[in-house]
Order: sequence, then structure tokens, then C-alpha cells
Amino acid sequence: MKKILCPTDFSEAADQAVAYSAKLCKKIGAELTLFNVQSIFSLPPAEVIKGKFLATEPISERLEEQCYKVMDIFKIACLSEVKPSNKRLSDSIADRAKDFDLIVMGTNGADDYHQFFFGTNSYQVIRASSVPVLLIPQGCGFQDISTIVFAYDYEHENKLPIEQLTQWAKLIGAKVEVTVLQVKEHYTRDAELRSKAIQESSQIHATTIDVNFDTIYSDEVISSINSYVLRNEADALALCSVNPSIIQTLFHKSVIKELSAIVNYPLFVFHA
Repeated sequence: MKKILCPTDFSEAADQAVAYSAKLCKKIGAELTLFNVQSIFSLPPAEVIKGKFLATEPISERLEEQCYKVMDIFKIACLSEVKPSNKRLSDSIADRAKDFDLIVMGTNGADDYHQFFFGTNSYQVIRASSVPVLLIPQGCGFQDISTIVFAYDYEHENKLPIEQLTQWAKLIGAKVEVTVLQVKEHYTRDAELRSKAIQESSQIHATTIDVNFDTIYSDEVISSINSYVLRNEADALALCSVNPSIIQTLFHKSVIKELSAIVNYPLFVFHA
């Protein structure tokens, strides 16, 4: 990982993500780019009519100043970029992120009715981007990540996409322990046998990290995952977005959407 993109709107949550990104870049030797989008969709109609969304110079100066502070404090390579756009914020970020290895984005959760049901800006970026996204909730400071819970229904998917997670885990800590968590409604012997076969195969391939497996039997997927992470004091949660069918896609999007709105720990989302 050499290039990290950190979108910012200068909010408290975004500023915290900038600091987190800078510390991560310093640790792994990566280059940071601070990115601000002046999207027509984020402005009131009156301002759009006046063409204010094209007035990026003051924003550029403000972002450059923040960039200089980051370089001075953290001693890393940092660039700044402001982009006027007629696309939605999430699409603009996703387009720019194609040249990067990771997006680090701050979030303050779902703070209104619309965001709760339709998803936060950070969730919309996850949906739009092909690049992995690390969400940093407001109030979550930087710390070394040594324990990760990876919530994934590998028995139902008949696979475990561990390679992408392994690559990320290798960069964030000298020794990382990953617990692969399934949430099942009930126990069956056949399901257990299928799970064990996948577990054995995954243990063979995941030679650079310690992989453990656990299962929770519950019909409350979201609360069970969140409670498990908190109860075991894991440093981060990882989720994988899959697209094999409409039903499965809707399920995985729902899990990612709801967890991205409530977590108070780092959330890493990648695509299978």
C-alpha cells in the first residue's frame, strides 16, 4: 500500500480521519492525498444557480494549509486536491480513488432519519468504490490494530476471501490475529461440516496471519456482530461486499449499511 486517499469536508469527523490517515501513512510509509469535492448535489439550489460550486479557490487554500500542517507534524508526503463536480459526492470520490490503494474516511454515523434508512455518505462511498474503505468513526483515535473480527457467512458463500484481508493486515501490524465470525440462525450438522472444510482450506492459505473461527447463533445479525466486537475488545471490524445474486447483494449491503452507521471502532470494507 503506497497511496491513501482521505476525503474531507473539514468537519470534526473528517479532521479526525485526516489525523488517523497521517499516522497510518507514517507507520506504513505511504503517501497521503487530502481530497475535497465541491459537488453540485451538496449545495442549496440558490447557490447552484449562482454558480458558487465552481468557486474552489478558497477551499483549495484551506486544504493546502491543512496539508502543510500534516506534513509538518507527521513528516509524511501529503498532497491536496479540490475538485468541482456535477456528480454525486460518493461517485466523485470513487472515481478519484481508482488511482489509490485505500480510502480512509471519517464518519459521525447516521445523524438523521434519511441517513438511517438510505445510508450515510461514507456508506455511499463504500457502494460506489472498487477500492477498500477504512471508516473511522468520530471519537475513534489511532491505535495499532492487532485483532480484527471479520464477519462473513463463508458457509453460505462456500468460500472465504481471506487474501484481500491478509494483504491489509500485513501492513497494519507485525502480528495480526483475525477471528472469522459467522452469525447463523440455528445449528445444523451439515452446515458445520461444510464450515469446517472451508476453515481447513483457509488455514492452509492464510500463512501470514493467525486465523481463528467463531460462530454465533442468532437471528439478530447486526447487533450480534457489533456486540461480539465490543465484548472481545477487537481493534477493528472487517466486512466484505459480494455481488453473486440480488438477494445476497441486498443482504450484504444491509449489513454494511447498518453497521457503518453505528460502529464506534474502525470498519474496513473490501470487495470480493
